[in-house]
Amino acid sequence: MLIVRKLNSIFGVIFHRLIKRIEKDIVMLKKLYEIGILLGVCVLLCGCKILDASDKKIEGMEFEVVDVQVLPEEIREIIEKKKEKAFQMAYHENQRTYIILGYGIQETSGYSIQVNDVYKGENGVWVDTDLIGPEKSESVEKISTYPYVVIRTDKIDQMIRFKN
Repeated sequence: MLIVRKLNSIFGVIFHRLIKRIEKDIVMLKKLYEIGILLGVCVLLCGCKILDASDKKIEGMEFEVVDVQVLPEEIREIIEKKKEKAFQMAYHENQRTYIILGYGIQETSGYSIQVNDVYKGENGVWVDTDLIGPEKSESVEKISTYPYVVIRTDKIDQMIRFKN
């Protein structure tokens, strides 16, 4: 009987120490989890700062607005597929870059796109456009239209950013 009491006492102490150790490990894991979350938030906030999108103009660029009839067939197909929703993209062919902006479906006729500027900025090439709606005095048709513009320039190997 004495041996059984001794064994119970020994196992009780071992079990008690094991429980205390597990409790400490759980507290440590919680602290590590909190530190990990805090570090993740810091990385996200700092990452946003790294991608500065300053639109400060450094140098103007030559460009031309291209008529749909002179576009490569592949670009016309892409526009046809994407025209229902607003989109922005670049298409590179040989030594040219085609910058394409679509403003999605509009409920009436009379819309146009004004290209204000294309220029090199501190963090890439900037394309500045505006969607111009019909004048109040202009007669419009109640039909769906899909205004888009295609801008051709020399090949661009920088990030293209849009202001519209």
